[in-house]
Amino acid sequence: MTAATVTARKVSTTAAMVPFGSARDAGAEPSFSFGPYQLFPRRRLLVKTGQPLQLGGRSLEILILLAERQGDVVSKSELMARAWPGITVDETALRVHVAGLRKALGDEIGDASYIKTVAGRGYCLVAPTRVAPAAGAGRAIEVRADHASRRLPFQLDETIGRSDAVSRITSLLETQRFVTIHGPGGVGKTTTAIAVASSQLATFAGDIYWLDLGEIGDPQLLPGALASTFGLPVQAHDPTPDMLEFLRERRALLIFDNCEHLIEPAAGLIERILRMAPQVSVLATSREMLRIDGEHVYRLSGLDCPTDDEGLTAERVLSFAAPRLFVKRVVASGHQFELTDADALVVTRICRKLDGLALAINVAAAQVQTLGFAEVAWSLESGYWLRWRGRRTAMPRHQTIGATIDWSYNLLSEDEQAALRYLSIFKEFFTLEAALEIARHGLADPSRSLDVVDKLVAKSMISSDLGDRAPRYRLLNSTRAYALDKLRQRGEFDGIASRAHEYGFDLGN
Repeated sequence: MTAATVTARKVSTTAAMVPFGSARDAGAEPSFSFGPYQLFPRRRLLVKTGQPLQLGGRSLEILILLAERQGDVVSKSELMARAWPGITVDETALRVHVAGLRKALGDEIGDASYIKTVAGRGYCLVAPTRVAPAAGAGRAIEVRADHASRRLPFQLDETIGRSDAVSRITSLLETQRFVTIHGPGGVGKTTTAIAVASSQLATFAGDIYWLDLGEIGDPQLLPGALASTFGLPVQAHDPTPDMLEFLRERRALLIFDNCEHLIEPAAGLIERILRMAPQVSVLATSREMLRIDGEHVYRLSGLDCPTDDEGLTAERVLSFAAPRLFVKRVVASGHQFELTDADALVVTRICRKLDGLALAINVAAAQVQTLGFAEVAWSLESGYWLRWRGRRTAMPRHQTIGATIDWSYNLLSEDEQAALRYLSIFKEFFTLEAALEIARHGLADPSRSLDVVDKLVAKSMISSDLGDRAPRYRLLNSTRAYALDKLRQRGEFDGIASRAHEYGFDLGN
C-alpha cells in the first residue's frame, strides 16, 4: 500500500467522524480555487460562491488529487487507488464518479471546462487553479453545529443528481418559512432533505432538528416525539405548550420527514409552530401536500435521464443522474463490467421505465448481477419487478417497490383507490376530461370525480404535466403496474376498458 493510499484512508475516516465547525476546523487551512469553486482538502469541503456542495467521499478524493496535481494528467490507476484504497474496482466505477463530478461542476457534455479526459492515460484538472494560503481560510464557513450534525440522519453514500433541487429548496427557505418537498414514494425526498439540512447548518447556527414521522404510528404520540427531539422532558400532559415556549425566541429549522400518514396532526402542529415561533422555519417531506397557510411546495421529480436513444454513448449516458446512479449501484453490488455503448442504451431504457425513481433504480440495479441488463429490462414489462427486494435494513415500506406503493395506496379512501385502479388502463398521458369520465365509474358519487382526481394528484399518485399545452396526466410506470394488477385481480379490467373504447379514448396499449 502506498503512502498516498494510507493518507487517503486516514483523511476519509477522520472527516466522516468530524462535522463542520468542530475544534479541528477552528484553525486556518490552505485551499484550491478555480472558477466559482473553492476546495478545502482538510475539511473535505467544496464550496461554490460561499455555498457548500454535496459530494460523496470518493468524488472528493478524486477532485482533491486532481487539484493537488493541477495541470498534470493523473492516471486512472492512481485515482482509483486514492478513492478506493485497498479495494480492486472496475474502471467503470471511476468513470461514474468523474461523470458525477463534471455534472456537479457544471461542465458541458463532451467538452469539459474543468476536468479533461486524456485518452489512454487518465484525467486532468485543466481549469486555472489558485492555491490560497492558510490565512483565514478556516473562516470561510463558520458552523457551530457539532450537536446538530449528529441529529441529522447519516448518509453512507453520496447524493446523486440533486444539486439543483438542493439549491432551489435552499433558496426557497431564504424567503419562505415553510417548504414541503412533495413527490411519490421512492423519488428521494428524504435524501434531498438531508442534503438541504446539511447545507443549512451555517445559516441556522446548528439549530436544526429532524423528526421522522414514519416511525410514529399513533397521531397522539407526535407532540411527545417532537418534544423528545428537542431534548425536553415528555410529561403525561400535552407537551405542546412547553415546545412552543422552547421555540418562541429561537431561530431554528425543523424537518418533518414522511408526513403523509399523519397529515392532519402534522399540518396542525406545523401551522401552530409557525404562528407562535416567528423565527422558526420548517422543511417537510410528504407524498401529500399539507395544504396549510404559508406552505410552498417543491415537487421533486425523478432523476434526469436521456429522453431518446439517438447518438447515445456510454460517456454521454453517464452524464445523466439516473443511469449514473444505476451503474454505480450495479458496481457496488459486485458486478464487475465495462459499460459499453450497447449496455448504456439498455441502462437508459431501464431508467426511463423506472421514471428516474431513486429507490426503483437501486432495487433494479441489484438484480443485474443475477439477471443481466437485458433480462432486467424485459422484466420491467411485467408486474413481477414490483416484488424485487431492496436493502435488507430498509424500512418495510421501502424494501420493495410494491411495498412503497402499498403504503400510499392504503392511505387512500375507497373512492380514491377505485379511481386509481380505473385510470391504470391508460398507458401514457391522458387528459383531464378522460380522467374524470373514467374515474367516475368507480365512485359512489360520480359527481365527485374532479375532487377525487385532485386528491390523487395532491397525494402523488397521479403525475401532472402543466406545460404550455393543456394539462396532461399520467401514472408513473410503477404505480400503473401496481394499480393495473389490482384492477385485474378484482375483475374490473374488461368493463372499464370497454367503457374507455366507447368514449374513444386512446389507452396507449
